[in-house]
Amino acid sequence: MKRLVVLWYVLIMISLPLAVAILSGNVVLRLSATYVYHFNDSQVVDQVGSYVTGSQFADEISGYFNSIGSKEFQVYEENGEFRDPIFDEKESQVMARGRLIMNLTLALGVLLMGLAIGLYLFLVGKVPKIKLRRIGFGALGISAGLTLALVVAVGRKAVREMLYTSFIGIELGKGSTLKLLIGSPFEKTYIIFSTVLAVAMIGVLTYIHHSLTKEQRLFS
Repeated sequence: MKRLVVLWYVLIMISLPLAVAILSGNVVLRLSATYVYHFNDSQVVDQVGSYVTGSQFADEISGYFNSIGSKEFQVYEENGEFRDPIFDEKESQVMARGRLIMNLTLALGVLLMGLAIGLYLFLVGKVPKIKLRRIGFGALGISAGLTLALVVAVGRKAVREMLYTSFIGIELGKGSTLKLLIGSPFEKTYIIFSTVLAVAMIGVLTYIHHSLTKEQRLFS
């Protein structure tokens, strides 16, 4: 039984930090506000040479990442009686692969968070509060450390290029509209939003954990 409890402790300390890191990064890429902020801050939409606004691009990108099915990613510009596509086939393929990866990691993040919460609730009342308190704060501390490590990693161009090559692997030309819109310096916005969300998640979990494991006093 003791060995199982130790295993559950280890699983909590692994699954919770990974869940926070995965979910915080995944969710911000699905929010239209993330792209609106980036477009307003970088003014990259002005360089596209299109009548499509930043908010329209943001809605199309976030809407595609949140969509279900095999619909191809594309944004059209009205040109009289015609609708001209803005992105080429390779750019659509990049978005399709990105959405697939986001869906898989979202499922993984939810699974890990469910595992961590499930194990935690199972242990409440079955192990001494002091031990669970230490394990919980340890997991939250690791979550904060992992968030900081990801900030540093994503801020490095070499790491971003390695991740893109490993998971996307589709080379876009220098004149790529997609690369212009959500290439560098988009990582700055991603870091800000994902860090804020991760800190918020850690804060909520810390409050809940503290409430469940605090010592009961006769006089307070």
